[in-house]
Amino acid sequence: MAPSSALPDLAHFLRSRRARLTPEAVGLSRSSTRRLHGLRRAEVAALAGISPEYYTRLEQGRQRRPSPDVLDALATALRLDDDGRRHLHRLGTGSPSHQAGAATATAPHVPETTLRLLDSLTLYPAHVVTPMRDIVAWNRAESWLLFDYAELPAPRRNFAWFVFCDPRAPELLADWEKVARGNVHRLRHALAADPHNERGRRLVAELTRQSSRFAAIWDEHDVRGPTTGSHGFRHPQAGRLDLDYAAYVVPGARPLELVVLTAEEGSPTHEALKRAAAER
Repeated sequence: MAPSSALPDLAHFLRSRRARLTPEAVGLSRSSTRRLHGLRRAEVAALAGISPEYYTRLEQGRQRRPSPDVLDALATALRLDDDGRRHLHRLGTGSPSHQAGAATATAPHVPETTLRLLDSLTLYPAHVVTPMRDIVAWNRAESWLLFDYAELPAPRRNFAWFVFCDPRAPELLADWEKVARGNVHRLRHALAADPHNERGRRLVAELTRQSSRFAAIWDEHDVRGPTTGSHGFRHPQAGRLDLDYAAYVVPGARPLELVVLTAEEGSPTHEALKRAAAER
């Protein structure tokens, strides 16, 4: 059998998810002699209502284009969440053309209206990011929170690269592991939608070479789409800051997100943001 790294993404994803499920999780009994932690191929096939031979071909990369009905059945059998189900369908049914992926190699245009909005957010840190985690615009509050991205060469203005390769990241990010995983999951999600994106492919290859932690998380094959949440920061002057974030789609021909970090009014973090804005 081909090594895991040589398998198509669909095969790798199926194998990784099967290995995570226990018989008990899907209502199957475990015999006293069973040594395998995850499910057997035949068990997944039975849960999905397909033949073991067909499922084996999928996991070995010899069956590349299952039907949407089969993908839905596999998603249910493997207990995938909504992001995982969408990811499975992207891997199994194909995605944008090679030409579309090549076009995304050029720097995206940030609308002037978005830039004006960024500048108007004097209190809250905010930035504009591509699906491949490239930071293409930011405001002064963001520079205060972390650092001025202009200090970095353009190819290094990437949040995933910062998290895994910049020695400042573990000090500034109080929940580094959570942020690291989130960036890997977003990259997986973006590359499944645009698998020929040269910028994304080069970035993943570089991060895999430079960071064993990135390589390990990438190999888990988790995915996540745009979401909301919270992050903790250790600011050198303001101390601990706890910020909530939300991503907003920027209208235009190229996919961009405006990410804004806020804090509850009256909280210590909100007061720290107000003091910093007044000083600026």
